[in-house]
Amino acid sequence: MKLRNFFQGDIEANAENGIQELMRAILVRAQFTPGVRHAIGWRGLKQSITAVEGWTAKIRGCAGVFGLHFEGLEETPGWFTGSFVLCYFPDPDEDLVERCSLLAAAQCQRPDYISLVREFLQHEEMISYFSVGKLFLAINVQQQDLYLGMESLSAQRSVAQDGVSLLHNGHMVQVIEPGGYDQDFPALPVTQAFFDVLASSLVFHLEQSPDWMFERRFPGVEIVYDNEGTIRKSPASDIYEVLIGLGFGNGLFGDIYEALTGTNRVPCKEVQWRAAEAVPPEYEGMQWWRAHQMRDYRTLDKKSLGIDERPPLIILSGFLGAGKTSFLQHFIEYQTQRSRFVAVIQNEIGAVGLDGKLLDYKVTEIDEGCVCCSLVGNLKRAVQGILSCFQPDYIILETTGAANPFNLLDEIVELEAQVRYDCTVTVVDALNLDSTLSQFTVAADQIRAADVLLLNKCDLVSEACLQKAHKLLQDIQPNAIVFMTTQGDLNPALIFDVEDRLVEKKNASPVLTGLKFPIHTSHVHDGLWCKTLSIPGPLNRNDFLSAVESLPPTVFRIKGILEFSDSPHPMLFQYVAGRFELSLFHQPSVTDRFLTIIAQGEGQEDFFSFIPAPMARTVT
Repeated sequence: MKLRNFFQGDIEANAENGIQELMRAILVRAQFTPGVRHAIGWRGLKQSITAVEGWTAKIRGCAGVFGLHFEGLEETPGWFTGSFVLCYFPDPDEDLVERCSLLAAAQCQRPDYISLVREFLQHEEMISYFSVGKLFLAINVQQQDLYLGMESLSAQRSVAQDGVSLLHNGHMVQVIEPGGYDQDFPALPVTQAFFDVLASSLVFHLEQSPDWMFERRFPGVEIVYDNEGTIRKSPASDIYEVLIGLGFGNGLFGDIYEALTGTNRVPCKEVQWRAAEAVPPEYEGMQWWRAHQMRDYRTLDKKSLGIDERPPLIILSGFLGAGKTSFLQHFIEYQTQRSRFVAVIQNEIGAVGLDGKLLDYKVTEIDEGCVCCSLVGNLKRAVQGILSCFQPDYIILETTGAANPFNLLDEIVELEAQVRYDCTVTVVDALNLDSTLSQFTVAADQIRAADVLLLNKCDLVSEACLQKAHKLLQDIQPNAIVFMTTQGDLNPALIFDVEDRLVEKKNASPVLTGLKFPIHTSHVHDGLWCKTLSIPGPLNRNDFLSAVESLPPTVFRIKGILEFSDSPHPMLFQYVAGRFELSLFHQPSVTDRFLTIIAQGEGQEDFFSFIPAPMARTVT
């Protein structure tokens, strides 16, 4: 069993922490290869931490959000076993809301419901209202064999013996008849859906299917309550409790299963399976039997477009305390919600301890001092190490606050075969800009090196100071696009999601078309615009390149597909703040030829006047 391929911890030293780390490894590593992540069924994962670790996740086929958190250790001789509570928070418009309890359904309609879900560990009522089952993760004392199990009721049912009436418009209205169901939630299929994705992730990491499987079903109960507050359990002939266990290795899995199941109960159904036996018919369709065969998946949207598969490399710069980590967290959350994987190379851990344990990304730490002084050769090794194991959608190099980005340029050139340098983002502290520039010359270089400037902490200074700071940044680096932000919160769609807009324009009409994409509603983004220009035929290469060289600094980004009269091959054109790249476009099914342009300021018609005649004729 290839446990050490993805988990290096020592559970014996601290079983409680170790089991949580093991679960974290199963969850996180499944996110590192976007195609595999998508094929297994993950649609988003985010960590939530209080006194214990927890996660929120979305999976294929489920509209709501799952919540998973560590409950404690179980007494299982010969094994270290952790118990995890699984919750399911339905989408407010999902039909399952009608099968929740009245209290849970009311939570779903709260305006802050989504916020409560994100931080469900801080709200005990969210766990009690929405728990659907338990998961068990165990490793034997020799740390050679693994066990993954689940338990859940086929239905979580509560019966209102006296009915339920609520006050509505001054009158009591009976919402549940006496003896009616307050709750009849199908907990088992929901729990099994998550268990299948989790087990498939473990199978993928171990590179082997299970060696052992066991299922037991026991008679279940429903909850009956009355208006006096009496609550009792009552046998229900149509409800059963299900326990499923998977074993990996040659361990005594029956022992741990018996310990978790309880030997004093008589099952009404039992299924046993061991390696080399025929798979039970009711389990033949489970993904966990074949997940170890998933290999060489790519990010699906890129492959379908034929877009350059080298991941973009973004340099994140900014002086100490400017807000780099805040921007990074917002960026990662945005990409995670879109099932994208961000790899982070950090030279500085940051104020909140981004130490590689956060779930939304893979982090490679370089702990040899200032990146601009000690990174010679190390950046290349770090990138190669990431790409040898993962296929990230973005790589971000977060430099230390004292680093000079100009010193990285030679290193970036050597990485052209592995990554595509996208841009340098520099975060600037609006509150301390004057003092920082007067004391530290490297702060000015960080601004000069930027393609994108984030003037951060705008909520802490006056409008007059903001205008002064904005002008100062433009004086230092007139070619950079400037955004004003609070707590590093910038919608990444403004500058990083041009690929998405290429998809949107595949069937566009041959006219100049405005594109709609998310922009925060404030003065911060006034003057930013995005247009797509269709290209009717091949262009003269020299004329086009001459026009590109003459682009004004207000043009920040251009990306598109075009053809030249001297070549039969379509080209992918990428432009960022004065730098551009042309590469072959290997996707014959995409026949549209166009450029998507992002720029700032007015005078759009004057801007388009620089375009060569074959292109200019399409402007209307």
